[in-house]
Amino acid sequence: PAEILPYQSVDIVARVQGFVERVIVDRGSIVHQGELLIELKAPEMKAQLAEHEAKALAIESQRAEAEAKQAAMEATLNRLKEAAKTPGAIAANEIVQYEKGVEAQKALIRSIQTQAAAARASASALNEMLEYLDISAPFDGIITERKVHPGALAGPTAGMLLRLEQTNRLRVVVAVPESEISGIVRGAH
Repeated sequence: PAEILPYQSVDIVARVQGFVERVIVDRGSIVHQGELLIELKAPEMKAQLAEHEAKALAIESQRAEAEAKQAAMEATLNRLKEAAKTPGAIAANEIVQYEKGVEAQKALIRSIQTQAAAARASASALNEMLEYLDISAPFDGIITERKVHPGALAGPTAGMLLRLEQTNRLRVVVAVPESEISGIVRGAH
């Protein structure tokens, strides 16, 4: 006696939480790798993406403003240094203050650049998560079970949505008694 099983079998689950917008397949549907099976909808994720993108733009604006301020401070510092060549025209302390101000402005710009990179990374991560709203077949096969309908809440913890099995190639599982295992030769027909 033997058991015949699909070559591959997988429970399809949602990687992100969202509402089922559309189920394109049903039990018995033959699907191909990469084919769209289910569309999810998560409007709050799109709102979060827009928020992160707006934050990144605002931070970029701050960076441009800080760079303009740095350029103005450097220009003033250069004029002060030029004027300082005339003895007694400019106090040395004033030049030191502007030099420190330019250094502080450079540090601020580096900080803003780090914030902008973090905001862009957050937006990029959310953008990738939005791609998970379209659930596709990982391999060619047939849908053998469907447990979801439009309007349902789906997510990583919500359980299986569909079961996909590859049946054009099968596995045969034979129970062999322990006493007979020594007689089995690898590769024998």
